[in-house]
Amino acid sequence: MRGTSSTSFAEVVQQAQSVFATDGLSLDSTADELFAIADAIDSSNQLVRLLSDSGRDAEVKESAVRALLTGKVSDAALGLTLEVVRRRWSEQEDILDALERLGVTALLEQSERESVLGQVEEELFQVSRLIDDSAELSSSFDDTRGDPAARGRVVRTLLEGRVHRLTGALAVRAVSRRTELKPSRRVREIAEFASDRRRRLLAVVETSRPLDEAQQSRLAAVLAGIYGREVQMNLEVSQDVVGGLRIHVGDDLYDATVLARLAQAREHLVS
Repeated sequence: MRGTSSTSFAEVVQQAQSVFATDGLSLDSTADELFAIADAIDSSNQLVRLLSDSGRDAEVKESAVRALLTGKVSDAALGLTLEVVRRRWSEQEDILDALERLGVTALLEQSERESVLGQVEEELFQVSRLIDDSAELSSSFDDTRGDPAARGRVVRTLLEGRVHRLTGALAVRAVSRRTELKPSRRVREIAEFASDRRRRLLAVVETSRPLDEAQQSRLAAVLAGIYGREVQMNLEVSQDVVGGLRIHVGDDLYDATVLARLAQAREHLVS
């Protein structure tokens, strides 16, 4: 999210933290409700347009939400949905993203309470890699492109008993959303969201051979200097990297491989 949407989401999250602190509130259930609400709104183009229309009065949007949800979800989920529709969003899809991210935030809050946020972050990254590396999974997801819920069932079955329950819930949600993004990318985005919640950035470092501890320490220091905070590195050895290394930090790409340098030299000669 950018611009107005980023500001609006920050405001909603601030409100959500107070709601999440309510005694007796089940964050797992609240997250499930927020995901279901996002899907229900997403199923109606008319409703999405109405709720994301900055020209509409907030009262009209709130009335539509109350008519849809009153008596069907908890007061916490209803209240947070109202907080979302009261605000302005830059893009139509941002209102759906906001609801989903609130659900993700609820599950990450629960993982912090259980002191497993680091485990959940790492497991999500591993799930992302598993999806990318499995031809069978990729084929299954291609076959169920029009049925996101079926993708969720596949991932739930695959991960059951193998990862923390919160990791499983987040991964299932990631692949169950109707979107053009690859399932593995969706899982990685949530891993990055978890990393950011820990006040760190997630860097995916691809190298042609393993880095020793000294090299890892130097690289971590360089990245911390660039971003002004600690950067969590996930190291991968990849045959696609011929010398040097390739680093992804959010939307930033630092490609210092031999092939990349040759490609740059070729472009320079052509031009």
